[in-house]
Formats: sequence, C-alpha cells, structure tokens
Amino acid sequence: MVETKKIPFEGSELLGIKDESGKLWLAIRNVCYDLGFSDGQTRRQVENARKDIVLSKGIAILRYPSKGGEQETLCVIEDYVTLWLAKISLTPTMRRNNPEGVQKLVLYQLKAAKTLHEAFFGTEEQKQELFNDLGLTGRIEGMQVQINAMEDLLGEQTEMLNKMVENMTLSTRQQQKLYKAAKDRINKLLDGAHGTKYKCYSKSYFINMWNELKEKFGCSSYKDLNPMYYNEAFDFIAEWEYIER
Repeated sequence: MVETKKIPFEGSELLGIKDESGKLWLAIRNVCYDLGFSDGQTRRQVENARKDIVLSKGIAILRYPSKGGEQETLCVIEDYVTLWLAKISLTPTMRRNNPEGVQKLVLYQLKAAKTLHEAFFGTEEQKQELFNDLGLTGRIEGMQVQINAMEDLLGEQTEMLNKMVENMTLSTRQQQKLYKAAKDRINKLLDGAHGTKYKCYSKSYFINMWNELKEKFGCSSYKDLNPMYYNEAFDFIAEWEYIER
C-alpha cells in the first residue's frame, strides 16, 4: 500500500511517499517551488535530474492517492535526496533575486533526507525500542553485518565510478550543441551575426565567454567539460553577459 505524508519542514511542507516495497521518496517539484523556482527553472531542475548519470538511477514517477483522486509526480528516492539537492545550481541571477531560496536550499541539503526518514520511521531510538519489543534485535545485528559488508563494496564501486565520471569529457555532439548555444547567445548580444557589431566584437566575446566558463567549471576547454556540468553550462551561457577583462 502506498502511503503519503505532508511533512512540516522549515515553515513549509515536504511531500513524502512510501511505496509498496517500503522505500521512501521525496517529490521533486514541491521542493523546487518551495525554493522559489519558477515553472521554467523547475522544469530545468527536473530535466537535469533525469539526464544526470547518477541521479537518473534514483528518480521515478510515482502514483499516489489524494483528495482529488490519484495523482502522479516525479520523485527522488531517499538515498539520493542529499545528492540531488547538492547538485542543484543557483545562477547569479537566482542568488540575487532569491536570497531566501539560497538559505533554504542549504537547510534542505542538511536536513531534508533525515526529516523524510523520521516522518515515516521515527528516530533511531524509537526504531530500536520497536525492534526490541518484537524480538528482532539478534536478527537485525546479523543483517547489520551483511549491510556493512555491502556498504564497503558499494563504497569501492562508488569510488571507481566517481573516478570514471571525473575523467569524462563531452561527446562531439555535446560539444557542437554547447558551441551553438554560445554562438546564439553572442548573436543575440551583438544584434545578429551579420551586423557590424558582430564582425567587430564577436571574437573578443567568444574569448571572454570561454575563459569564464573554464574558470567556473575548472576545465582547459569547453570541449573538456565534464558531462556532469553539461546542463549547468547551458544555464551559464543563457545568462552570460560580456564584461571587459
């Protein structure tokens, strides 16, 4: 049976869902709206999560009952909540226009996963009391040994995966799309590719943009950008403005 809870959190509410297998999920859109994101910014965060090489393994569309009938929403599983929140990027414009959202994001990153878990399962002390009452302590200790071994193995595999991810670069197709986005942005700033301004200043604009992008994402060229920053790079380009360096 699917169970849903509206969980009080820092003056707002989390929408938590426990599926039929007992796994916990957090509704993504509710968090984005609570952080002050617009519909467009929320769609971008949803798309970023779906395309992320790691996060995509921990998100799903879930159906849940409500007063208005059955609904569905995109959710992130409990184990991935903190990782997803850590990957949310706030552009300079968003930081400027929504300082409260910045502070609230920090609170989400620190507390949301724990709050979600405790809303459904209680604190560790409460769980231990329940287990003792049910005579499960011995079996749980045995299971904990197995879990610890699995966590060690998972840690090794995660380390290997992280190293692989850190060394990845954009595909040729991704490079082309990123370059086109940069060209379109500069075209817009210089009133079109066929105008006098473009002919005079486009070269310095490109140099300026790529230098700022390299500084922001720590790469030697936009072609060497790590794919995990691919979507964030589009946000950077979309809001980029020329500043004399």
